[in-house]
Amino acid sequence: MEKDARICIIGNKGALGHAILVQLKFSGYKNIISCDLPDIDCTKQENVRKFFEKNQPEYVFFLAAISAGIEYKRKYPVEVMLKNLQMETNVLQFSHEYHCKRLLNVCSALLYPSSAKMPLEEKDITFINLNEVDTPYSLAKAAGLQLCQYYAHEYSDDFFTVIPCNFFGEYSVFDGEQAGVVPSLIRKIYEAKINHIPNVVVWGTGNACREFLSSKDVANACIFLMNYPPEYPVINIGRGHEFTIRETAEIIKKVVDYKGELIFDASKPEGKLHMQLNIEKLFKMGWKPEMDLEQSIISTYQWYLSRFQKLP
Repeated sequence: MEKDARICIIGNKGALGHAILVQLKFSGYKNIISCDLPDIDCTKQENVRKFFEKNQPEYVFFLAAISAGIEYKRKYPVEVMLKNLQMETNVLQFSHEYHCKRLLNVCSALLYPSSAKMPLEEKDITFINLNEVDTPYSLAKAAGLQLCQYYAHEYSDDFFTVIPCNFFGEYSVFDGEQAGVVPSLIRKIYEAKINHIPNVVVWGTGNACREFLSSKDVANACIFLMNYPPEYPVINIGRGHEFTIRETAEIIKKVVDYKGELIFDASKPEGKLHMQLNIEKLFKMGWKPEMDLEQSIISTYQWYLSRFQKLP
């Protein structure tokens, strides 16, 4: 990407979008266009068309998605699937029609089937998990991934997809049904600390494993790949190592300096047991994450305190 290229971040207000925006500015990119609610509703075709017509972006980071926790997906499957499909078809259609040079589409590791071998390889993404709580989201994201490949095949558009592992950081959702596991635990453990609550309940047995990255590391990987010569239609972004939810919760407890007890409720859902990605392709290109898990949690917790700290 040229330093003065018109670069569009669709979904710039989330954790990853904000991290990409900050990193692009730090790296000297001067013409960054933001696209997010409430200004632009990407589920509305005419809104997206007018945006592309006005701004003529050359490079698009497509991050916008309706993503949420298990309970939200269970309650609102139509909203999750329909809105993601609408955003994908609109953004990809007008990226093609307005001759975008390159588009990076952020997808989800939930596309990988439960039966796939660990670590999860890009070749396995063609399988879809039906009749599962994640299906409305994963099916919509699979459609976006396939659309990118179809545009590349039929029109030679340089559209490609990245599949990041579970990530968190500044501007993550910390509360409610849309909060991810790490931000949610940061909030719950911090609130237990300041309110002198003797224990915190963590959903699941604690044995489920997840691969975690800071949103800053995922942002760096996305920018790295946007500048890398086209090679793969789909590529994983990860750390190459999993942590159990129990290990992760204990690190958060240490960072927050909480002296109470963590109680793991096995009656609550915890999702797939493993979701580690195969990141050989990305590592061979020369990219590696800069922050370990504890550093990532410290950075996120410090930002959380700066935004949401409450007096005891």
